[in-house]
Amino acid sequence: AVRGETSWLGLWVAMCRLVCLAMPLSVLGASAWLWGGWLEEVAWAYALWATQRAGPTAVKLAQWASSRDDKFPAEFCARFSALQQRAARHGWRHTENALRSTLGAEWRRKLRVEGLLGSGSAAQVYRGRVLTETADSRPGDAVAVKVVHPAARRMLATDLALIRCAAHLVEWCWPSAKWLSLPAAVDEFGDSLERQMDMLQEARNLEKLSENFANMPTVRVPRPRPSLSSRDVLVEDLAPGVPVSEVVSRRVRADQATKTALSRLGVDCVCKMIFHDNLVHGDLHPGNIFVDIDAASLCLLDAGIVVELGPDKHRHLVAVLGALMRHDGAAAAREILKHQPHVDPAAADNFAAVLADITANCADEAFFDHVGDYASRIFHSAAANRVSLPPYFVSTAVAIRVMEGVANALDKDVKIGDLARPWLLSSARHRRAHDDRLRHDDFDDAFSPF
Repeated sequence: AVRGETSWLGLWVAMCRLVCLAMPLSVLGASAWLWGGWLEEVAWAYALWATQRAGPTAVKLAQWASSRDDKFPAEFCARFSALQQRAARHGWRHTENALRSTLGAEWRRKLRVEGLLGSGSAAQVYRGRVLTETADSRPGDAVAVKVVHPAARRMLATDLALIRCAAHLVEWCWPSAKWLSLPAAVDEFGDSLERQMDMLQEARNLEKLSENFANMPTVRVPRPRPSLSSRDVLVEDLAPGVPVSEVVSRRVRADQATKTALSRLGVDCVCKMIFHDNLVHGDLHPGNIFVDIDAASLCLLDAGIVVELGPDKHRHLVAVLGALMRHDGAAAAREILKHQPHVDPAAADNFAAVLADITANCADEAFFDHVGDYASRIFHSAAANRVSLPPYFVSTAVAIRVMEGVANALDKDVKIGDLARPWLLSSARHRRAHDDRLRHDDFDDAFSPF
């Protein structure tokens, strides 16, 4: 785990580093606000550079924020979206050492690395080609080679220790903030980032997602190559296509019929993960969704973080979303609040009233058609009334919000609610069939010795 892997000296060094990065930004920001012009460009360029140098935690937060144009200024989102594919890079020497550690001194006989494709918050990715046959690979296979950044785990531990100290300080200064459980939220955030830096965990997630989409050929998931991978290196299929952001920005041309098909496919993809599979890609942003224009297909990348719930939590999530889609805000509020018996009754009534007002005002349209706006109001009301929303509800809302933005950018007329409704209605039937399969498998396992 990331906890306990840093020292007081490391904390002070990290704090000094962040202060040194922040001070020029404050001066540049103030100058750009006063005089504008070329100073504004310099300030934005420095902000992007400083975020990259601040470490994986800062980059991940910036990636998330740049996909939330419902909460942050459009110019910020446009500029920082570059971090979704072009974060700070590490040198070739580290990549070579990681490959040698994973594949042995003769790694060049097994794998050829052909060029850099991109860099993210936790790792950077190269184009490669398999040179020898293994249990899961054949010579000539085109692959992507993903290598974790050097010192990324140490920097993550230090960053999280600083944020955890800040969380405790907030609770000490404002005792009323304890309901937010900020230290627990920091730990959960850290655990998710730690999983993202474990390439073997990502390989397992890719295998699960690939199995779930086996009967949906227009949604692809890169196949991992465990025989060539380790905790620091992941070798997987080379994803076809281009980032969906290239199509949205019109840097890659596609006719409207193809865009509409991709828009509908994206909605179906997320709804399937939420309502049927109970395994949601937890790091969706436009840089992690590739599209193949010719095949009108999607490819989901970077599955280091996934959201997988137990049966009770999944039923709870589906019940809340179902109530919202039926425009029954009161029922959605009851479903959320019944798991929180210590909420003040007056606050609970206020929260329920807000949800009822949201669904009443969207009675003429599907809730999912404007889920970003509605989710923001729900989050704000929860904070104002001290209702602690389950982390999986927030993660799912963000995934829906990202796909809503992509789908609407590809086809402004797409009816997300109409596409989501069949997935919701069939969720219970699908879950029963899944449970029956599990019971049947358990029965077979019990009697297999006979």
